Amino acid sequence: MREQKIGQPRDGLLRRNKRMDFTNYGKEIQAQAEEMMELRYERGEPYMESCRRLVDIGKEKSDPYLLGFAYYYLAESYLCLNDHQNLMLCLAESIVNQRKASQWDLLIRSHNVMGIDAFNRGNTTVALDQYITALSYGEKYDCPYETALVTSNIGRLYMGFGEVDSAIRYLKKARNIFLNYRQEFFGRGNLANTYAALGRCSLFQKNLEEAVEYEEKIREIGETEESGIDLFMALGLSARIRHAQGSLKERDRYIEHLIQKLENLQIIMDSHEDIFDFLDFLLEIEKYQELERIFPGLEILVKETGITNLRMELLRRQAEYYRNTGQREKYLESCASLYEDGKILKEENVGVIHHSTRLRFSLKEARLKEETLIKEKKELQERSEKDALTGLPNRYKLNDFAGKIFDKASENQECLSIEIFDVDYFKQYNDTYGHQAGDNCLQKIGAILKELMERDRDIFCARYGGDEFIIIYYGKTDKEILTLAGELRQRISELKIEHKGSQVSEYVTVSQGIRNSVPTHQNRMWDFLYAADGALYNVKRKQKNSICLIHKIEDNAESVIL
Repeated sequence: MREQKIGQPRDGLLRRNKRMDFTNYGKEIQAQAEEMMELRYERGEPYMESCRRLVDIGKEKSDPYLLGFAYYYLAESYLCLNDHQNLMLCLAESIVNQRKASQWDLLIRSHNVMGIDAFNRGNTTVALDQYITALSYGEKYDCPYETALVTSNIGRLYMGFGEVDSAIRYLKKARNIFLNYRQEFFGRGNLANTYAALGRCSLFQKNLEEAVEYEEKIREIGETEESGIDLFMALGLSARIRHAQGSLKERDRYIEHLIQKLENLQIIMDSHEDIFDFLDFLLEIEKYQELERIFPGLEILVKETGITNLRMELLRRQAEYYRNTGQREKYLESCASLYEDGKILKEENVGVIHHSTRLRFSLKEARLKEETLIKEKKELQERSEKDALTGLPNRYKLNDFAGKIFDKASENQECLSIEIFDVDYFKQYNDTYGHQAGDNCLQKIGAILKELMERDRDIFCARYGGDEFIIIYYGKTDKEILTLAGELRQRISELKIEHKGSQVSEYVTVSQGIRNSVPTHQNRMWDFLYAADGALYNVKRKQKNSICLIHKIEDNAESVIL
């Protein structure tokens, strides 16, 4: 969720004078408010200083109208600077005063900003809670433009989880409202961004014709940033459309344009969602040289934000890149960093929830949510821990579960086993049958793993990324684990998924690496993951479609079980 999309600065808040009316104030305050809004488009310290002056005036006069207005725009700046502490302090003050002054449009924006900050930090539960709060005010107090900003953000949230139908539903609601503001600069920009998001959804659904229609609607609005549109979103959509049409030279022209924009980028907060989507596209079409060009610059930008969630999102793409290009050591380093960052993110999310909860109590809010919205929040929270393709737990859930089960095994001195397996010659499978067939193959494997979990509560399965899966066994002997692993291999073989690109079978097969031992006080969960990955590496090097079980990292894994 970026500023431009949420209405910072392209919200045009002062366009409706009935909402922000300073005519009852003296010339000094009118001039200060006008100065604020003029400096707002330049950002920087002069703008923030102008906001603080208006805050001081509001405090001196004990005026909630001035305080609600000034604190909100000061919070906006802290969001851009990624100053979480001052952001929350300003939002707390702004919300208290906005409620007193009945500034419902600003109140909606305040909760929207809180949602965006939570989303940026990887806490979708808090983000959705804030968006729902904002929507409830928008519906109650008839603030259509602000409601559209929030609705668009919820649509983008659903896109991130692969829930395309729900995303389209929310994005179309936002589009219908933004159409009423298409004569305004900011309204045009938000409308174009919504069209771009809808175009991506159309491509998800393999509806190329509809995606092209959305692309044309964006062009009708304009083809420059002066038109109010976000060129990165529009160019990203056009690149994917050209690829789907088979116009590869035209596609590569758009890609080069996007890379040039990335190379000139100075801040990632405004567009990180679309940047990561672009990286996914480059990985999908194996544009590895292009990724080499842009990774170093993105590393710097992400590091400057200090946001663990953004660092993890970049690491995921880098890990896949290293894996696909055979850079094993860098791949393992990226996986290790992902695991460590996952623990940090968990702690940060507790802090985000704490801030949000404390703010709720300080405001003494008692809000009633409609049952449909509550149900939707619960469902989305569950989806945030699931892999959209297979329905299995994803990396977020895996990190959380792995830490807990490791501590349990260590405390009880029980065996803990980690299995990592992947599909043999999966790249060749995709090359032969197409990515959709590859997805179908992974879904069928995921269904077998879900059955395995339902049958035994001491087994946990997750999709690790690409064609890799992880199984965690608790309290099981080598014999029990090898029996279960052999059963899994047999069931996948019995699917009889044709694989002409395989060199070990006419059907899809898997290779499995396992570590099983009782954790010692020197061990970390990462040791088990690293050892299992080493066992998998040995299997694939010696003979694919096999199982290898070891007990410690140093094992040379000579005993490969066929």
